[in-house]
Amino acid sequence: MRVYLVRHGQTSWNVEGRAQGHTDVPLDAEGERQIATLESAFSRSSVETVCCSDLRRARQTADPILRATRASIDYDARLRERAFGDWEGLEFAEIRRLAAEAQGETGSLFDVRPPGGESMRDIWERIAPVANDLFASTRTTLVVSHGMATAMLLARLVRGNLETSRSFRFRNASITELRRRPEGAFTIERYDDDSHVLAAADRCP
Repeated sequence: MRVYLVRHGQTSWNVEGRAQGHTDVPLDAEGERQIATLESAFSRSSVETVCCSDLRRARQTADPILRATRASIDYDARLRERAFGDWEGLEFAEIRRLAAEAQGETGSLFDVRPPGGESMRDIWERIAPVANDLFASTRTTLVVSHGMATAMLLARLVRGNLETSRSFRFRNASITELRRRPEGAFTIERYDDDSHVLAAADRCP
């Protein structure tokens, strides 16, 4: 059994370095070009089901995958990005400054919660049932989500901890592939692969 993790395509806020969180920002023109390459990337895959964040940028990213695989799909709010609350739309440099100030009160960066938003520990707990579902599943599954949420999910699938998630970064429209061994553990066979995006760019005149 395999699990594929796909981060959504590029948005204008990605380019501007702004925190999107639950703000429903659509893909930009480059993001649409990126996700178009996912159809051929999964044209020969055995994906049976797709689990997708219900935010627009993720749903747009899932569309070409569904055309290629004809898999069933479940839109799941648990796969949303971290909610940044009042900090949504701010540049990440400003968010890092605000988080550093708040860390003095919480004692841990993982417990900093923006006003009206979520801490990293909140996401870690939110994503746990999704990981449990994947451990229990026998179906080859593809997950479309967001940068931080995907990092949390990957850390859980490899039996890491919250700190482990900080080691993972994903480019837009990249593919990470895991295989479950007979004893139940997942191994990473492909990580943050965007060769399909780069190959398509090379073919453009």
